[in-house]
Amino acid sequence: MKRASILVVTLVMALSMAVALCGCTSNNYTPQAKEQTISNSALKSSGTLRVGVNASNAPYAAESSGSIVGIDVDIAAALADELGLKLELVDVGSSVDTAFTKDNVDIVMGVAKSNSAYWMSDSYMSSAVALFSLTQNATAPTQSGSFSVAAQSSSMSAWEVTDHYGESCLRNSADLQGAFESLQTGSVNYVAADSTIGAYVVHSSSVEAYPVALLQDPSSYCIAAPTTNVELQKAVSEALGSLKNGGVISVIQKKWLGDQADISALKVIQSTKSESGSEDAASTDASDSSSTGSSSSSSSSNSSSTSGSTSSSTKSGSTQSSSNN
Repeated sequence: MKRASILVVTLVMALSMAVALCGCTSNNYTPQAKEQTISNSALKSSGTLRVGVNASNAPYAAESSGSIVGIDVDIAAALADELGLKLELVDVGSSVDTAFTKDNVDIVMGVAKSNSAYWMSDSYMSSAVALFSLTQNATAPTQSGSFSVAAQSSSMSAWEVTDHYGESCLRNSADLQGAFESLQTGSVNYVAADSTIGAYVVHSSSVEAYPVALLQDPSSYCIAAPTTNVELQKAVSEALGSLKNGGVISVIQKKWLGDQADISALKVIQSTKSESGSEDAASTDASDSSSTGSSSSSSSSNSSSTSGSTSSSTKSGSTQSSSNN
């Protein structure tokens, strides 16, 4: 936040100097709205893309100062802008089923690729339980030894640590911030956390830590749409492809996660225990996510959309709307 504040002040000063040198007042610039690329018959509301998000899942989406902000929110805004539509965010919680029935949305963000009940876009995010170290490119242990790993108590990350290395290596922490503080002070050698949530905590704090290995195979997150709406599927697929190819998705990820968003090159350390697959290895570590609430507000100053869309929200039916002009 200190670096962000300094940057804002610097930009304001630079802008003031530029105006003074020009000897004129600045005019507001409004980018030209893009032409709508999808027919209204394929939408729940004419000219508007209604997008379902889980507003209790920072940093993907979370409430801050009365608005919903996060990675999924920025991507949804960019997607709506690409389609020439206004954006309406709806907090649908974790239920995809009721999102399309009760909440009447067009698409839902952040749905696991493995969900076969709906049409799924190509993935835009991947995550897994990762080991973080203070040393970039550090060699992660493949079996138990004389090292310690901090993880949030009763989380999937804690389970993966004990499954891979045994109880003796685990150091339970009340929250994820505390785990990274233990790493920074040298009390532990590693932190285990969901890769996305861990990167978000690191990026939002003064800790310099790096993901060095994964403790489970990554899971991909996609945009879900009804299987019957072929026109919407095609439009979303093409728009998402444009955002990925144009680097917009990468910019959004870097804004929220810094340089640690890409986990594709990290080695997956397999558990040596035969019962390794007996637990649900869902990649989003829910209890890790709950500990990021205090960080979401600190990042909300960076939460303005990377597209031209502005938004309004709905909590479990509450909505956050926007226009693309």
